[in-house]
Amino acid sequence: MSSLVFVIFSKEAVHFSTGDNTWVTMCDYSEIDPLPQLPNVSCMVATMCVSDLKCLPTFLESCPKLNSFVVWLTDHEKMGSEEVNQISYSSVPECLLRSLVFVGFKAPISGHAAEMKLVKYFLENSAILQRLTLFGNSGSVDDDIFKEVLKIPRRSASCQIL
Repeated sequence: MSSLVFVIFSKEAVHFSTGDNTWVTMCDYSEIDPLPQLPNVSCMVATMCVSDLKCLPTFLESCPKLNSFVVWLTDHEKMGSEEVNQISYSSVPECLLRSLVFVGFKAPISGHAAEMKLVKYFLENSAILQRLTLFGNSGSVDDDIFKEVLKIPRRSASCQIL
């Protein structure tokens, strides 16, 4: 089993990092019992498989004060559009409404359906999001992909997409 890593600064957990196996374990656990609340986690870096995106809102629910989320999606090119359509983001966690100000995608964004669905979820549901950062294969995002992202409606009028 993977381990969860917390970096503690002054009595607050400010950085929470997970690995692929941790996401699988948490997704499996969340189907049995609610995940424990992590009320002091304000920054999370997550490496996760696209197939585990279905449990992301459930996990975010346990981090009500999250203000920075950095994600590295793995195997995103392997998921077909039918599988992506089965991922449902029906809930909007409290952190998206009250505290999340930064989202960063560390893996290169190449326009695959799963990536775009996740970008859309954060832009359409994050009420106070200030910045969403994307990376492309050569450091910058392809112009066509960037234009598609810019067309996505944003819940936060002050959100910058970089």
